Amino acid sequence: MRGNASRIDLISNSYPPHMAFVKAFVAKLLRDFSSRESARRGLERAFEASLKIVKDSLEEYSSPDFRGDHNETEAIQRLSLHRALTNGKHLLWLVERMIELRVADCAVKEWSEQPAFTADLQRAFREDAWRNIVPGLPAVVLRCTSKLANAVAAGTILAARQDIVYVSFVFKHT
Repeated sequence: MRGNASRIDLISNSYPPHMAFVKAFVAKLLRDFSSRESARRGLERAFEASLKIVKDSLEEYSSPDFRGDHNETEAIQRLSLHRALTNGKHLLWLVERMIELRVADCAVKEWSEQPAFTADLQRAFREDAWRNIVPGLPAVVLRCTSKLANAVAAGTILAARQDIVYVSFVFKHT
């Protein structure tokens, strides 16, 4: 088992956080290792990496650097929103795989403990600009939230039921 852990670290560290690589990594992980714990560790790392990119992208959009001209700032904000949407879709795919394998308990906890992420979502969704740039972003975030919440409610994932409520709160107030 110790040899598998180091091999997983080597594989997961060699792949950049692009979705094609994440999907290939998960497929290889599930094919090569029968251990659910190995799959859990690999999926959790990929989930954390994708969530970090989404959070960082929304933070960049919500708190832009105004040192350049207005057009440059707007272009950077657009790029940040597109990156958030793309990685949000990756995150949704990972959430679905984690639920299928019944290893999403840490994802539920991580997803629910995001006050800064929730605040950035609220700031972004109060503005009209995002609707023209990435109209699908709220749907992707809500789908991640609802999939995790449904899995908790159905008992598929063992987690505190209040864990998932925090991020979904943002959609009630926007």
